[in-house]
Amino acid sequence: MYIKFILAFVAVATITMTSAEADEPTWLFTVPKAETLEEGYYTLGFIYADFGIAENLEIGLHGLKYSMPESNLAFGISLFPLATPYLVLTPDAGSGKLHIGVKAAPYIFFAGLETPISDKVKFVAELNNGVGAGVRISLDRDWTLDLFAAFMTLQPYKYRYGLVEIEDFYPIPGILVAYSGRM
Repeated sequence: MYIKFILAFVAVATITMTSAEADEPTWLFTVPKAETLEEGYYTLGFIYADFGIAENLEIGLHGLKYSMPESNLAFGISLFPLATPYLVLTPDAGSGKLHIGVKAAPYIFFAGLETPISDKVKFVAELNNGVGAGVRISLDRDWTLDLFAAFMTLQPYKYRYGLVEIEDFYPIPGILVAYSGRM
């Protein structure tokens, strides 16, 4: 029953999409992009609550992020799962975007890739505390829907550093929805 509901939801969402490019979140699933929301803009949804409070400065559920658009670089402090500083770079990668960065904990390196499949759908892959992949669907100019699956570990978030065994990784499906607008 659950799978039928998900498939029906995806079918309805796909049918109702328009051709407009979405104002989308400034994070992939768990990886930040080197961009911030414009001043006076916001993103709300499951699990989004981020606000552009000044030029190139964003604050919200994901933490605090300052972007330097001329260099495709941003730095911030992520609040979840640990309060940790990070640095992310988004170099040109053809038609897609590559997001690579470093952070203090729990893992030092992270990366994300987003590339368009169509004008309404992007393929997204991440390497963070595991691997994840999925799609970001632009339902209309203001709404996005993320459908993904990840193979991740939650072990490092228990403040126990050391070897992580394959048994510590779990498959995690995810559905995220976001509305982006202007205050």
